[in-house]
Amino acid sequence: MDDRTAYTILSLSRDLKADAAEVFLRASTSTSVEIKDQKVDAFERARDIGVGLRVLVNGRIGFSYTTDLTEPSLRELARSAVSSARNTEPDPFAVIPARPSAPYQTVNIFDPVIVALSEHEQIGRVMAMEREAYAVDPRVRRIRKASAGFHQAETLIANSYGASISYRGTAVSASIEVVAEEKGESQAGWESDVKRFYGKLDIEDIGRRAARKALDLLGACSIDSVKAPVVLEASIAEEILSIIASGFSAENVQKKKSLFIGKLGTEVVSPLITVYDDGLLDGGMGSAPADDELVPARKKTVIDQGRLALFLQNARTANQDRTESTGNGIRGGFKGVPGVGVTNLYIAPGPHAPEEMIASTVRGLYVTEIMGAHMANPISGDFSVGATGFWIENGKKAYPVREITIAGNILDLMKNVDAVGSDLRFSGRIGSPTIRVKELSIGGK
Repeated sequence: MDDRTAYTILSLSRDLKADAAEVFLRASTSTSVEIKDQKVDAFERARDIGVGLRVLVNGRIGFSYTTDLTEPSLRELARSAVSSARNTEPDPFAVIPARPSAPYQTVNIFDPVIVALSEHEQIGRVMAMEREAYAVDPRVRRIRKASAGFHQAETLIANSYGASISYRGTAVSASIEVVAEEKGESQAGWESDVKRFYGKLDIEDIGRRAARKALDLLGACSIDSVKAPVVLEASIAEEILSIIASGFSAENVQKKKSLFIGKLGTEVVSPLITVYDDGLLDGGMGSAPADDELVPARKKTVIDQGRLALFLQNARTANQDRTESTGNGIRGGFKGVPGVGVTNLYIAPGPHAPEEMIASTVRGLYVTEIMGAHMANPISGDFSVGATGFWIENGKKAYPVREITIAGNILDLMKNVDAVGSDLRFSGRIGSPTIRVKELSIGGK
């Protein structure tokens, strides 16, 4: 990516009397593969390139973007952004961050192997995932969808204060939905994963795990409604954390849309839980040298042994709160301005293997899938979700269960965590180990 484009835009903005300007350039290439019955069902490749320009004019923020990087288009981009600012209401907290005093750190997020992969290799790996799923057991009868994605992107951010950064990142993802059938009953199992590095994604094992999930649910039944201990598999704990993640945003606090309003410095979850947001995590999907407004990335403790330690800030929210940005100015791409978002948000792993947590549960529920988590109220924390998993008796998974619900308040759930697993895993930017909750309401037949 040519940095002259960025500096041309900054110069044009300065000529139009912008007080400050910030350029966000991104070029990306993505390939997606879908396999059905060992044949290519879909193969798509897309390339996207564009630039977003944010300007500050007399306390007003303006924004514009374009996918045309020719000089006439860049001139129009600058004119449009400045015009937008002049026709916007003043914002007393609007700011484009100054050049940071701290240096940018390098991050490990680029894999040249992904860039060099041939179409033959990409297709072959998805076919292998499908074959491995079928090979687990003859009762695996259908595969609804087996797919993978291969992604590379280059990002350049620069502002009129002399700050700039450029970096490259890659990602590879895979997902599969498997159907197992026996005695007229069918059950589905879904699995996915995403990594920055090709060698760290075991695509074939994703197929095997999905098959085992489907097989494990054969013969599942409902149970009587009960209150009991609940072990949440790591992927489910991730979903719970993702629901409350919006509450950590200073922007949502300022808009009165957070369940953590007025709770900074107080105990909000179990003291067994510590939550980090780490923009420098090795291989993290949210890792980069800087956030999307050139604030250096760093690791922050959001919850410290149950106590809410800080809110996540971008430059504007920090200005309003009279504090510093935490490096959480995040964009969806070059077509938008930075909001407040997480980098790599995760619950720190504990000392217990998941098997130990099940073994020490005399009677309870082990949850492997939930449905309807997106319906949970992120402001009140109230939730009621469908669940499947296993009933635990005397420390062992006794039989599979389905058609049940678990309900309550997410903060109450997190306050009642009495064990944290050692099996930290990530789905995108959110990570968690397995956790056990002392008691939850389980709705059954």
